[in-house]
Amino acid sequence: MDILRTIVEPSLESALTDIGVKGDFWKKVLDVSREKNQGDLSLPCFAFAKQLGRNPVDIATDLAASVSGEFDVSATGGYLNFKARSNWLAKNVMEIETAPGNRNVLIEHTSANPNGPFHVGRARNAILGDTLVRLNRLFGNDVRAEYYVDDMGKQVGVLAWALQNLSKKEVDEILDDEDSINPKWSGKKDHETEKVVSGSSRSPRSKRMAQKKLGKPKGENLVHPPEHGEILSCSI
Repeated sequence: MDILRTIVEPSLESALTDIGVKGDFWKKVLDVSREKNQGDLSLPCFAFAKQLGRNPVDIATDLAASVSGEFDVSATGGYLNFKARSNWLAKNVMEIETAPGNRNVLIEHTSANPNGPFHVGRARNAILGDTLVRLNRLFGNDVRAEYYVDDMGKQVGVLAWALQNLSKKEVDEILDDEDSINPKWSGKKDHETEKVVSGSSRSPRSKRMAQKKLGKPKGENLVHPPEHGEILSCSI
């Protein structure tokens, strides 16, 4: 809220001087509001009470009536609250660092869990991530977009073991056993996978081997960087 302070402080300083407050110590206590529903910045008026010999609630009320600018002002229980107006905030945020960028930016997005279902949330993350990539490029930054495939570790080892060792009938029988999974996680695909393996009567030795084999990183396989932005969609 530094940009808001730049327009609040001059008007507030004038109003404080008018009611007899001396010094600029108040700048140290003008801070981000603790209660977001009250404003963006808040000034506690309790420190002025002794200097002025007045109730801080009355001080805040008087200041709210005299301070004005491109922001909303309110008094609540001895606090003077300032809230940026949406149109002013949008205009000023867009003007920050308007010079073209020249930075190296790494954006990793989507990275859907390969062990779970692909739902609307995954699509949302892909859209948001690709939008950030495009905006940064439009701004002049050198952007590398990456997708973390997450195709290693215990969960993939469990899945690989189940695919190799269990038939569909066995999987269905295990999943029908409602007591073998916490109801809290019922329906979660990754927990159902673990349930299938845990419920199998077969030796877990091959399961551990699969986990060990798939859980060992190889080179740069942790991150798969192929980018599809330029291929699947037109440029901005």
